[in-house]
Amino acid sequence: MNKLPGANLEFVREDDFVEYYIFPKLDDVDEKTSDEQVRQQLEQVRADCMSIVEKKVAERCYIWNKDEFQLQVRTGSAEERLLNEEDNKQEEEEPEGILPPHLHGVTHYGDNIGDEWFIVYLLSELTRSRPDCIARVFDGDGEFLLIEAADVLPDWASPETCEQRVYLVNGGLQLLQNASNTSDSKRMPMAKAVQRIRLNPTLYRCSRDIQNCIEARLQEFQPATRHASIHRQIVQLPQNAAQLLKQRPGLVASAVRAFCERDAIDSKALRTMRYFPPETPRKRTNVAFTRYLYAMLMHSQYTPERRLGWKLTDAVANPECYKEQLLGVKLASGLEILASQAKRAGDQLDDKSPAWRAYLRSLQGKGYFRDNIEGSAEYERLLVTAKEYFKRNQERFRTAPLVGAEIVDMLLHPAEGSAAELLRDEENNLLPSDADDWLNITAEDLDAMLQQRYGPQKLYNPNGDMNAEEFTKHLSQFLDRQSNFEGIEGPGEAADELDSDDDEPPAPASATSSNAKVKKNASMRKACKRSSLIQSDEQDSTHVRNFLDFVIPEDNWDSTSEMSDYADEEDIERNFDALSNASGGGDANYRLDRNIKAYMEQMDRELAQTTIGKSFHAKSSTATNSTEQHHAAEDDFDDIEDFEPININVNTLRNMMDSYKSQMGGAGPVSNLFNAMGVGMSAAAADEKAKDLSESAV
Repeated sequence: MNKLPGANLEFVREDDFVEYYIFPKLDDVDEKTSDEQVRQQLEQVRADCMSIVEKKVAERCYIWNKDEFQLQVRTGSAEERLLNEEDNKQEEEEPEGILPPHLHGVTHYGDNIGDEWFIVYLLSELTRSRPDCIARVFDGDGEFLLIEAADVLPDWASPETCEQRVYLVNGGLQLLQNASNTSDSKRMPMAKAVQRIRLNPTLYRCSRDIQNCIEARLQEFQPATRHASIHRQIVQLPQNAAQLLKQRPGLVASAVRAFCERDAIDSKALRTMRYFPPETPRKRTNVAFTRYLYAMLMHSQYTPERRLGWKLTDAVANPECYKEQLLGVKLASGLEILASQAKRAGDQLDDKSPAWRAYLRSLQGKGYFRDNIEGSAEYERLLVTAKEYFKRNQERFRTAPLVGAEIVDMLLHPAEGSAAELLRDEENNLLPSDADDWLNITAEDLDAMLQQRYGPQKLYNPNGDMNAEEFTKHLSQFLDRQSNFEGIEGPGEAADELDSDDDEPPAPASATSSNAKVKKNASMRKACKRSSLIQSDEQDSTHVRNFLDFVIPEDNWDSTSEMSDYADEEDIERNFDALSNASGGGDANYRLDRNIKAYMEQMDRELAQTTIGKSFHAKSSTATNSTEQHHAAEDDFDDIEDFEPININVNTLRNMMDSYKSQMGGAGPVSNLFNAMGVGMSAAAADEKAKDLSESAV
């Protein structure tokens, strides 16, 4: 990811982060306003925002997986920009690139992506509660809000054209597009984007389809619905561990992660259990997990050592009690690991640490210390300021040593009786544990979940009401669409680029047989039109288009073989003659070799001696036609012995399904074609016998 203006220190950031900005509209801020006045206004906005966030978190009883939502003030002063790894040369080269005063935050979410979307929900509520605020959020993948709505984005939207163009305004999503005379791929500075939104707050509002995609993803966080990701479970914990979790329920996430990610050094702390000894009385208490944390803890294998004093009931005789005790042992072990790693942020700031040394080199390279000599009073002042700034950024993130220091402080200075009293009251009124059958899903359930989330637009089932004619029509429309290096164009995308042939009036009926249909290949004609070979001579262009506009009859049974002809003899003769006589017949590069015609005739004679035609599915005269229609068909073809019209629709779908079944669920030509078409076969379609297919039920 490119370095962004105002980005937080890269040296203390991990990959699993979500970063967010809030740009409030401040009162009477100009060049004469001091940094302290700007900071005071930002602090007031920050306090208001955090009060809204804390209310929403309490309503949902939300448990952060790693870092919590937090905001820091950014005034945009020259010294602060340098401390935040920005280059003040931007002020001269690109004035719009300097960010206005704002609030900034970074949150690590670990493996639980739900935290990322909860932050989107919080920012949406913040901008709805405070219309003067404009928010932006992104992660390591970039504009992940647009990834969620990828299926309904406008045609011009791409990762290159949308960078720094997605904002939350009044609870809704806005996407800024460049003017037509500027480069779409140029990244828009955030300061410029915020300014444009301020000038017209509704101009860049996204479509209803895009808004619906984001709202559907945030539905689980709405107050009217119970948060499905919370799982409540009764566990038996040492008394001091139970009191800790009552005071700080969020510690359960750090404890679970510490236990499940333990290494050999961490396991040494579990052999002594210095802070949470097993012999202390254990209390039954309700503990709230996220489903992610509960699944991690349940599937982490661990056998407590009995010599330490962990006494568990028999798992077979009393499985529920055994589960409560084992979960309590795991949680207490996680808290023990954290306490053994306790280290305060001030103790972590080592002058020889790689992160600090890299940050210091960055400041020196950007001229933070100006021309001050190392050891001078001004140099030392700037150095102390840089250390404090670096320390504050370290404290933003809940690393294991910082959480451990918090646990040790709470053990040394317990709250006065509140947690103990709450435990006593709760022990007599415990809520039952939630059912955890959601941990086990079948292969069919998983397929259904994937199908619902990422499945194709349509599903073809031979037992449903989909018919072969509709399937082949959908396939024909797909094959007629144009493709380029970026993929297949969607329906209607090429409408504005149709060539002049598409506007020509249809050919008179006398030009073809009465039962024939002219099928034009728009994509091929379009490609030929762009070619210099065709554009060099209008007469050549006409001949090639005639070839592309071959007449394809619906039914022509005059052939001596059991295969239908490709076109009427007169039309084929006309097209062959026209192409063979191109450019007056003088240039071999434009002359169509008449051996092709001889080759096609020879192929037709060879096929006439085979039974290949009998392998095709014939039309049913009883299922689809009335008796009168059947007799009429016999009269039309009374000179052909054992005439049976071929059902092209059913044969196409039948061959497709045979190929699909031969892939045995793996990747292959047909499944790739279906994916590009946006459709798919159901499980029933793969098991259906080809001979059971009919024109009316496919």
